[in-house]
Amino acid sequence: MAIAPRSPEELLRDVTKLNELPPADLKALADAAEIRKAPKGAPLFAESQAAEGLFVVRTGEIKTTKSGKDGREQILYLARPGKAIVEGIRFDGGNYPATAIAMRAASAVLISNDFLASYGEKRPSVLRTVIDLRAKRSDRTLALVSDLSLRTVPARLASFLCTLVAMREAKGQDAKNLVRDLTTETVAGRLGTVREEISRGLAYLERQGALNVSPDLIEIKDLQRLEQIAYGPKKSLSS
Repeated sequence: MAIAPRSPEELLRDVTKLNELPPADLKALADAAEIRKAPKGAPLFAESQAAEGLFVVRTGEIKTTKSGKDGREQILYLARPGKAIVEGIRFDGGNYPATAIAMRAASAVLISNDFLASYGEKRPSVLRTVIDLRAKRSDRTLALVSDLSLRTVPARLASFLCTLVAMREAKGQDAKNLVRDLTTETVAGRLGTVREEISRGLAYLERQGALNVSPDLIEIKDLQRLEQIAYGPKKSLSS
């Protein structure tokens, strides 16, 4: 039996920062929300369209991307149910700075900028929370820019895998064996490179003894070595 999607109010309780708001504020936001749907491969919104507000993914998976003039795509982040997409939060009448595309059939709740602005006048703490969400995403985007500019593909790939390991450990899941549920092309898009470089990067990490790679699985053989490649050797404390 299929599990029914969660209500807007239930979703908002899972969103970092929003879940710190009083229940009455969460209910007001949920009551103002509308549901948007996108079939696989279709945009939830597109760069240069008028920004509409805060999205929270309800079902499916959505990637937020920027594309260059040469057609290359940089994935900024992936959002699954309960995750916020904040690029549309604007109060200056501006446009979306990126595009959000459904990687599989997806839906999201939308809380409009008009409502956020009007409700925020009465409840400034809500407006501050929304601005904090936007600022947090901006920090991560700047970190991504730095990562793409200053680190090699194997180092970025190792860091990506270390993050997956940490996420799985936090959820009590098997963190040693990573199922390859993302395509090589998707990983390349997230790391700002091409699929051939990802394949070469995996081969390099395997030669370094950090991984065992098969078509369906990545086994973490030596997490410490993987972390060294990702972040550099740990500096010892001087006496």
